[in-house]
Amino acid sequence: MNREVHYEFTRSWAIDAGFSEEEAVSIAAADWDVDRIHDVHVWRNKGYHFAWLGAYRKARTLLAQAVERGDLVALGEALHCAQDAISHGFWGHVWHWKGIDRWGQRGAGVQRRIEQRSREMLEVYRSSLELSAKQRHSVTIGAECGGSGEPDTHS
Repeated sequence: MNREVHYEFTRSWAIDAGFSEEEAVSIAAADWDVDRIHDVHVWRNKGYHFAWLGAYRKARTLLAQAVERGDLVALGEALHCAQDAISHGFWGHVWHWKGIDRWGQRGAGVQRRIEQRSREMLEVYRSSLELSAKQRHSVTIGAECGGSGEPDTHS
């Protein structure tokens, strides 16, 4: 995809998902940077662009790293992999016709899948961080109340 998806739409979807403007810009910039910085070396970065060479696996791995580390850059890179894998389909850059990276020249089904997957990944990241914060909060409260600081599992 082009800047419209990797930056503009991604930023908007992140804000819709509850990220702050600053966080949304960080996510979108990381997403767009995969092409902006590395696109001249597509074959070296094939895992970011080719479904058949691991773009979906790369997206899952980067999303897991993003959640584990609270890393917005990894989240943006994960989004890029998923967005391009959907847009480029099986052949990716091998048959790189002019419209492959243009939102308006992709079918409604492709557009819908890109948006849906992007929103899902943003939600996975947000909900994982919220769950982690709640767990830290319950451990802190337990410790302050004379408990072990571990969540109560005997309820």
